[in-house]
Amino acid sequence: MSQKQRPRLGSAIATTILSLCSSVLLVEVDKAQAALLTYTFDAGNAFYSPPGSRSFLKVDNSSLTGIGIEEIAISEGRFYGYTFRTSKEYQDLAGVTAFFYEGDFRGLNTSGGDDWITEVSYQDPGEPPVWFILDSRISWFIETFPVPYLDAPPVSAFFGYYEQYTTNRDGRTERTDRNFYNGEFSYTLVDTEAEPVPEPLTAGGTALALAGLTWLKHKKKMAA
Repeated sequence: MSQKQRPRLGSAIATTILSLCSSVLLVEVDKAQAALLTYTFDAGNAFYSPPGSRSFLKVDNSSLTGIGIEEIAISEGRFYGYTFRTSKEYQDLAGVTAFFYEGDFRGLNTSGGDDWITEVSYQDPGEPPVWFILDSRISWFIETFPVPYLDAPPVSAFFGYYEQYTTNRDGRTERTDRNFYNGEFSYTLVDTEAEPVPEPLTAGGTALALAGLTWLKHKKKMAA
């Protein structure tokens, strides 16, 4: 290689190093903005939650573009409501769809239910015992309308349905109870946990070191 070509090669390598470092730094800046968001939620008196429990969800916003409606599956979530406690303590919400609009969290879109069958008995004084079978069922769903309509704000609504059939041992229905519940969900951001990412300077330093080693190998090869 001629003496005139070597400075040009050195300049090209230097330009490549700067370009590589710039790319690494820009990628790290974008990743540093990603976070795991934790929200608690409730719907007033639309459902009962046991004392000390708090329904919550966690969602990773790293894939958001901030454009229009976006759907993300939440990584973890528990709904302490609409269970009979005999079958499960809470509704598992992992994988449920979370809606974002223009980068802002709007609410969930999901449904579920529970059922419980038990046998009860009682006996009046001087009377033979009486047995009944209670067949209880509950169903619910959360529906989110992420886009404002006219002047109305976005809405995340809760709807619940409960019914219980009381039958005797002969299979005859003695009583049927039904109740409907609805309310508007409210969400509260309680934690924003930044996701761990490599230090930008460390990543840039690694790029510089690799490029430097490449340059030294080239010099040794030319001197041989």
